[in-house]
Order: sequence, then C-alpha cells, then structure tokens
Amino acid sequence: MNGSQRPTDPLLASLAAGVAFLVAAAATVIVGELAGWDRAAWTGLHLALLGGVSQLVIGVSQFFVTAFLATSPPSRRVTVSEVAGWSVGSVAVAVGVAAGSDPLVIAGAAVLLATLALYLVVLRNLARGSLQKAPWASRWYRASTAWLVGGIVAGVMLATGVAWSHGSLLGAHLAFNLGGWLGGAIVGTLHTFFPSLTRTQLRFPRLQPATFLLWSLGVAGLAAGYGFGQGTVTVVAWALLFGAACALAVNLVSSAFRAPRGLPLSARLVAWSQPFLPVGVAFALVAALDQPLTPLVGSDRAVLAVLLVAGWIGLTVAGSILHLVSVVVRVRDFSRPVPAPNPVRDGVLVGVAVGGVALLALALATSIDPLRWPATALLLLAALALATIALRSVILAFRLGPGGHLG
Repeated sequence: MNGSQRPTDPLLASLAAGVAFLVAAAATVIVGELAGWDRAAWTGLHLALLGGVSQLVIGVSQFFVTAFLATSPPSRRVTVSEVAGWSVGSVAVAVGVAAGSDPLVIAGAAVLLATLALYLVVLRNLARGSLQKAPWASRWYRASTAWLVGGIVAGVMLATGVAWSHGSLLGAHLAFNLGGWLGGAIVGTLHTFFPSLTRTQLRFPRLQPATFLLWSLGVAGLAAGYGFGQGTVTVVAWALLFGAACALAVNLVSSAFRAPRGLPLSARLVAWSQPFLPVGVAFALVAALDQPLTPLVGSDRAVLAVLLVAGWIGLTVAGSILHLVSVVVRVRDFSRPVPAPNPVRDGVLVGVAVGGVALLALALATSIDPLRWPATALLLLAALALATIALRSVILAFRLGPGGHLG
C-alpha cells in the first residue's frame, strides 16, 4: 500500500469518493422527502458539502500543488488514509447529528480534524520535495484549512447544544465553512485552474495577493460579526468579500475573453458560474446594509444559498469534475481521442443549469411562488444530466486502470 502513484491516481480516488457522496446526498434528500423525514435536507446538504465537495477540495488541491511544484504525489497509503478518514468522519458527523448522538458527532469531528492535519503534512511535504519556490501553490489551501478548523469546532458546539449567548454560532459556522473553507479553496484554485481550462493566462497575476487579503479579512469579519452579534463588522466583511469577488472577476473575465472558440462543457460551466459570486455577495451586502445580521441566518439565507452554493460552488465544482475526470482518462490512455465539444448539447446544458439557478434565486427573492417549480425542475434536470456524464467518465477511468487497458 505504500507504492508510488501517478499524479492522477490520488485525484481519481478523491473524485470517485466525492462523486459517491454527491450521489448519496441526492438519494438521501429524495428518499427522505418521500418518507417525510424532516432531517433529509440537512443530512443531504452535509453529505454533499462536507463529504462530497470537501473531499474533492482535498484531492484536487493536492493534484494542483503536485503539478504546480513539479514534485511527486503522496504515497498510496497516505491517499487511502485521507479518503477513508474524511469519508468516515463525514458519515459519522451526518449520522450523529441526524440521530442526536453527541459522542458520534464528536468522534466524527475528531477524525475530520486528524485528516486535516494529515492534509497539511502532505502540503508541507510537497513543498519540501520541490526545487521550486512557489508560495501561492498552497497558500490558499493552508488558509482554507484553518477556517475549516473553526467551522468544525462551531459545528460541534451547535450539534451538541452548547449554550452561546454572544451571537449566532450558525452564522459563524457558515462563514467558516462556506466562505473560508470551500470559498477560499475555490477562489485560490481558480487563479490557476481557470486559465488552464480556457487555454489562456491569468491577465493580472498581481491582483491575487489583494484578492487573498480581502477574502481572508472578509471571512474573519463574517465569522466574528455573526458569532458575536456585531452588525457593523458583518457589513464591512461583506464589502471586503465583494471587493475580492470583483478582483477575481476581473482576472477571470479577462481570461474568458481571450479564450479560443469551441470550449468544452467543463470550461463553459465554470465560466458561466462565476457571475453568481459577485452577484451573491452584492445581494448579501445590500441585505446587510438594511439588516446587518440577516443574510446568513435570516430570510435572505435561501436566496444566498441558491446564488453561492448552487450557482457558484455547485456549477464550478461540476465543471471541475468533468474536466479533471477527462484528464484522468486521457492520462491513462493517450491513444484515446479527445472528445470533440458538442456545442448544441453543451449550450443547452449550461443554459438549463444557469437558468435554473437564476430563476430560483429570483423566485425566492421576489416571493413569486409559481416560478419555484419550473426553476427547481430545471436544476434537477441539469444535475441529473451532469451527474450521468460525470459517473460515466469516472467508471471509464476505473475500467481503463493504470495501464490504460479496459478491465
């Protein structure tokens, strides 16, 4: 179990585990809603974000750092430990909260924290094993890990009923997990991933330090503002995050305009998901100016969840999965021709996904109930189609095996 690996081997392991969690999350929500289980939506969301998307962040970030530093990937034993540890911890937390078992929640959180410690060790070893000095290769991921530690602690306090009279633990938990961990990792990855995906270069690389500073201060402000009930701090934090989102948008839009025609579905999804970040943060900022402590814990939370979680995080992750699985398939069989883009199919899929998110956000923001059903139907249709494409590619990658032969 301690043998050497190709850089794509740990990537495939995390992709497979992440996709499995996403499928399990969808099944949990559907079956739970049909059975009238009131915790179905919560459990499905945590299986998707904690077990699925976070699993992808851990694996994909190591793949990018390995490639960026031109060093060797972690051993197979380390990869198995990371995937197994994160999977066990995620399931334990989700089941523990659903069953009301505090010991199971605490045990699951401990496993997650131990896996994060291993993840940081891997990032450090990758940097030490490289002849290059590239601090930005892992800086975003190390910062995001620190935020997740805070999110896990706040989550355990929430799940075990710890009394907190200073402010909203839920708001701090969401700020740490969504803004710090998932948001920070995605923003950091996009600085290198999006240009390569669109076959361009980052137009303004000097904006990255400013983006990092604004994003970090914004996340810290959100967590502190909600956690201690400081409305003015939350308003300033949303403004800082909006500045970071605009700085990122400037770089990505510049890359998109330089991209050649005929981009694949993965690139289109990632590109079209990016406007949801500044729009979502702007919505939160406007809401916070009126009621500073409501965007993450009040009635506006549903709109924000659609724009940022379903629109920005969801579609960015979907496009990233499609691209990275295609990379694994290509590396495992160089004789296999690169699939040609299907402009009609890709355009329809992207339009359905983006339109569904926009329509549902509009329905929630304006309280126009008749729009919710068609918007939800569009999102489910897009999710089913994208999941089918991703699963088919993951299965093909496993069937090809390391030698590039079908099993």
